[in-house]
Amino acid sequence: MILIDDDETDAMDLPRRYGIDDIPIVIQDRTFDEQGRLVYSLMDADEDGWYGDTVVINGAIAPVAKVPAGRVRLRLLNGANARFYIVAFADNRVFHKIATDGGLLEAPVLMTTMEMSPGERCEIIVDLSDGKSADLFTLFEDDVDEAEEGIVSGMLGVLGSSEVAAEMPSLTLEVDTSLVPNLVPLPEKLVNIIRPKASDVVRVREFELTMEHGGGASGHHGHAAMDMAINGASMDMNVINERVNLGEWERWRIRSDMGAHPFHAHGCSFLIDQMEGATAPEDQRGWKDTVVLDDDDWSEIVVRFDHVATDQFPYMYHCHILEHEDRGMMGQFTVT
Repeated sequence: MILIDDDETDAMDLPRRYGIDDIPIVIQDRTFDEQGRLVYSLMDADEDGWYGDTVVINGAIAPVAKVPAGRVRLRLLNGANARFYIVAFADNRVFHKIATDGGLLEAPVLMTTMEMSPGERCEIIVDLSDGKSADLFTLFEDDVDEAEEGIVSGMLGVLGSSEVAAEMPSLTLEVDTSLVPNLVPLPEKLVNIIRPKASDVVRVREFELTMEHGGGASGHHGHAAMDMAINGASMDMNVINERVNLGEWERWRIRSDMGAHPFHAHGCSFLIDQMEGATAPEDQRGWKDTVVLDDDDWSEIVVRFDHVATDQFPYMYHCHILEHEDRGMMGQFTVT
């Protein structure tokens, strides 16, 4: 994980003591055999990608972080191959989301549950000034969906379900009263984000992510038998799929023909206008480089590329599910 701060964040009294009240959190799901060895097989992944059965945080199972009895900043990265997570605290305590992939939100967003797709990053602030330790759960979204359709609250009931909850939290924030707390209230306003006007957008591009059965090796099923492509073409190192003009605003409309995908573009931060056919939720209206799309409707972003990318060194756009991009769900583009 690379942490990037700027003058605006440095000017705010946000928690910033690394490893004390400012903690990087890389969430992954992994599978281990009886000897504790990592298990992975591309050919055994299903069409959704590789799902592990054990959550690891920064490479450890159920770690404990000693933190002050105040505001704690977690910089979260979903580093899973394919897993979508729902992040929540066991006591259903609220937290504030303050940043997305590429920077601060305009204002803190109050939440109790939050979805994270593969490759997505965000920052949250959780208040532990009550002196109580907090257990962070990273629920498997697919399990939650199976247990109860459309869960957005009432996580205590979900966490009590043996079908959903792990036996232990993914991470415990344990209050240590010997540590000096940050008790400064969060600012009501963080930054100004200037969105382009409709007249600023000079071009619209459409991208459809497709998965079709029948392209895998003989005898294999699931993931190995899937052809994966964007706009009908699988990744080819010798092909430039799109050519973009430097410094021009564009609208990219993206959808899939099967299931949910996190779409990621290199060389930019973009703004989400529409997410899965609906107005982008408040906590997704910051600078992003990953957007979730599905087969129900289009997701739409407005994007401008300000850095040159040549035929020799192009940028890429792709699904951020590792096995999908490995199977060809990726394209290349230049900026000139």
